[in-house]
Amino acid sequence: MSIKMIKPAMITTLVADPRKGYRRWGIGAGGAMDTVAMKVSNFLVGNEGDQVVMELGYSSSQILILHDLLISATGKGFELYLNNKLFPLWRPVKVKANTLLRLAKTTGGTWAYLAVQGGWKAEEWLGSCTTNMSAKRGGYQGRILQTNDVVEAETNYSADETGSLPWSVSVMSLNQFYSLPNEIRCMPSIETDWLSESSRQIFSSGEFGVSLQSNRMGYRLYGPLLSVKEKRELVSSPVEVGTVQLLPDGNLVVLMADSQTTGGYPRIASVIQADLPKLAQCLPGEKIYFKWLSFSEAENLWHDRDTYLAELKQSCRLQLNLMR
Repeated sequence: MSIKMIKPAMITTLVADPRKGYRRWGIGAGGAMDTVAMKVSNFLVGNEGDQVVMELGYSSSQILILHDLLISATGKGFELYLNNKLFPLWRPVKVKANTLLRLAKTTGGTWAYLAVQGGWKAEEWLGSCTTNMSAKRGGYQGRILQTNDVVEAETNYSADETGSLPWSVSVMSLNQFYSLPNEIRCMPSIETDWLSESSRQIFSSGEFGVSLQSNRMGYRLYGPLLSVKEKRELVSSPVEVGTVQLLPDGNLVVLMADSQTTGGYPRIASVIQADLPKLAQCLPGEKIYFKWLSFSEAENLWHDRDTYLAELKQSCRLQLNLMR
């Protein structure tokens, strides 16, 4: 049960649940950039949410399916083709052997996720199979996938023909995760009060662009420059995915999935967990704006998201069981 990479996307890796418990040693959690798309892709083929999936970013890709598979592709900014026939994203698809799969890059998104029933085989490192490219561990030899790499699935599957299964995630359901894609909600952080009054107002009313320098470690932003009330020395302190740091030149960076564990720049805000997937799907050059939320509002959004994902997981399992 395997596939062969014919043309990987610009950044193609195997990702799984974050690597937890090693931050004190400077090892970040990693994992998917868009955790919603990753989990849902797994659910659609009957997996738990943390099985290994393939994350493909920024450009088109081609993959040769060598054996029968049950797959699903999710994410934003891509179209799925099997032997040049268009298939929907966010839906399970059974695929016959010797099929050419193509994820064609379109507009309005950055990352796609390809799941297979049972998950992809990957190297485990420190309790997770997600790729850590800095340490060159986990995933597929600790690196991005390249042409002619062969990736195997964990379980066998027999497909009578290539075709979609009769259920999917609705557009209405997706809207709760990706609607208002340029509005990024955040909470105050440790050094928010360091901002000058004018900079705090600009942060919540200005427009910021995603820089070409953005990557899995952090999304650098450009736009109106911010400043602090007075210059202070900051000892390197803990940071987390979603932390918004103020750089010395007045620009901002939002830490993403592969971010470091500590930093020496003021932490002026924290993007709420529920909005990290839609921030991850912003392309370089795309404009965003920030909106302040209270802790209780962010907590409610997180709870609503987890409740929906749990219900979706059970629904997908029920549908697959009815087919057996």
